[in-house]
Amino acid sequence: MKTKFIPLIFLFTISIVLFSFSDSKNENYHNATSIDNVDVDIPENVKSILDAKCMGCHSNESKPGKSKTKLNIDNIIDGSYSDGKLVSKFGKMTKTLDESKMPPKKFLEKYPNKELTPEESKILVDWATEQKSLLNKE
Repeated sequence: MKTKFIPLIFLFTISIVLFSFSDSKNENYHNATSIDNVDVDIPENVKSILDAKCMGCHSNESKPGKSKTKLNIDNIIDGSYSDGKLVSKFGKMTKTLDESKMPPKKFLEKYPNKELTPEESKILVDWATEQKSLLNKE
């Protein structure tokens, strides 16, 4: 009886994997990128923090690595992430910042000026939470 469910589980898993990799492209570079009629707004105060503290590791210009793979801010800006992917990225971003895991301690030993102040961290968390809610249409 259990063997009858294995192909269904396999198909379900494949469907989820394929869905999670679907991306919607938007060629416009703006402070707000339209993705499925939902704007991902990046206000100037958020943009300045991202530019100063995050883009060095989390952008198209950064070295290949885990940080760029886990979050590429350029993909938020240019609309490369699907709505589902954005919701996931914003959720992980808030969790990581709430746990004070970004930037990593080892990185901060070398670049202490990249440490987020509590105020900067709160601004990013509030922004990511708001964007996640908008995407979820909450």
